[in-house]
Order: sequence, then structure tokens, then C-alpha cells
Amino acid sequence: MNKKHRTILAALAPAADEALKRQGHGERPPGLMMHARPSASAAAELMIYGVIGGGGWFEEGIAATDVAAALAEAGPGPINVRLNSPGGDVFDGIAIHTLLARHPGTVTCYVDGLAASAASFIMLAGDRIVSARNAMIMIHDGMTGVYGGPATIARTLELLTLVSDNIADIYAEKAGEDADYWRAQMSQNGEDGTWFTGQSALDAGLVDELTAVPDDLDEDMRVAGRLTAWADRLPVSAREFISAHPVETDYEPDDDVTPDAGNVNSEPEISTPDDEPAHDFTDDYEHRMRMAHWLITQGHTASKEAA
Repeated sequence: MNKKHRTILAALAPAADEALKRQGHGERPPGLMMHARPSASAAAELMIYGVIGGGGWFEEGIAATDVAAALAEAGPGPINVRLNSPGGDVFDGIAIHTLLARHPGTVTCYVDGLAASAASFIMLAGDRIVSARNAMIMIHDGMTGVYGGPATIARTLELLTLVSDNIADIYAEKAGEDADYWRAQMSQNGEDGTWFTGQSALDAGLVDELTAVPDDLDEDMRVAGRLTAWADRLPVSAREFISAHPVETDYEPDDDVTPDAGNVNSEPEISTPDDEPAHDFTDDYEHRMRMAHWLITQGHTASKEAA
């Protein structure tokens, strides 16, 4: 963390402290998930898929205290943060930014769909920021509602200006230009602020790279990945069947494996391993995919029978 970032965090500390005093949900709120790291060197995954806030207008949202508890559960080490949030409470957003910026480990933030308002500066806590090409990012001035006399309104305006200036500093520290430039971007269209696509956010310096499917990704790896995802959705008994019956690659299935074209509900008839003589079809991609499909189908049938 550089000196400029430390200065920004120090300026935001009162807001972060205020948010962290709020009562958390106890149970993890919808939209906040933590996937533990599979090994000491691997990254844990924190998903922030919802409104930010643990009080006021956003009391059903994801509070800073909820994120603090999730990070404590993960422990030190690398964290991947996945964002899809319309934003919400600015103080909770500031506190979450602070928690991530101070996390003892590399933080990589991924914008999966939307990082708007408070989520747009939570995103900037990452050491590395990756956006989906078609994701959207929105920045705007702080906003609030207020009731009271001139002194109350004046104090509220002063606080809003201070918060917006500090947030503009976060954008400037990441993307360059100065805070005045980013304040202009934040207020360009009134409360609507400025919207960025993944590409325009990359051009503006708010993100470091875009996600993309490699052109040279092997086709059988793609399909195998989809089949694996399908298998993961099966009941436990079905997955156990599949594990106990690994796909063989040294035989050829019957030629008649195509479903009846006139019946969309028909199932392909694929020979089982014991029905065929041994052959070397290690490189037969189509064969391996058919057999993976056969095993999943058999596992599904086994699950139904067990039920």
C-alpha cells in the first residue's frame, strides 16, 4: 500500500469506523458468500452479489461487519472478490473497501456484472482489478436525504462534499488524473454520474484487464468442463456412481448412438465398456464425450433408483 493510499484510508477512517459499529446480520446475508481456499497457497473467493449496507435505507444489504466476519473466516492469504452489486450505503462501502485494502494477502477483484456506486470503489481495493467485457461500472457523487434547518443541511452538504472528494481520490489514485477530474466525472450527469463498460473502464484506467475466453481453448476441455458442471448438479448418489465407474478410452461404442431424430425425448443407446472389444481410442474426443454423457446418465438413473 503506497503513501497516497494510506492517506486516503486515514481520511475515510471515521466513516469506516461508523459502519463497523453497526450490528451485523449474525447469519450471512443473501448475496454474500465465502468459498474457503482449497490449499494454503490458493485464493479464497468472496462473492459480493447484492446491495451494500447494514443500516438505514439498506439494512437488508451486505454490511461491512458481514464482510469482516467472512474475511476472518478465510484468514490471511490471497482473496478473489467477485462483484455484482448496484452499490448502496456509502459508509459500509468505505468500510468494506478499507477491510479489503488492509487484508493481509493479495486481493484480486472481478467485476462479473455490475459495480455501481459504492461497489465501484469497493472494486478499487483490489491489487488487481479484472472486469468482464460486458460488465458495467458506474460512479457518482454521494447522495442522501436530510430533514432539518439550515445548519443541519449545511453540515450534511459539508459531509457529502468530504465523502465525495475522498472517493474521487480513490479513483484518482487508481486511474490517474486528479480528484477534481474524477469529481467532474462523478457529477457529469447529475445523480446518474458516469457509466463505463468493461472496455471503457479499462481505457479510463479503472480496471487492469478484461476477462476473455482464450481463442485456443481446446474444444474437448470446454465440453468436458460443461459435463463436469452438469455432473456437479447431480445428487450425491449419482456422483458416487460416476466416481465408481471412470470413463474408459480403449473401446469403441456402437455406431448407433444417435437419438431418434423424430423423438426429442429419445435417449441415445450407448454400449457399456463390457460390451466392446479393446481398442485404442485415446484421442477420440467424440467417443470420450459420449462416454462421459453415458456415465452421467447412468448416475442419474442410479440416483432415481436409490430414491
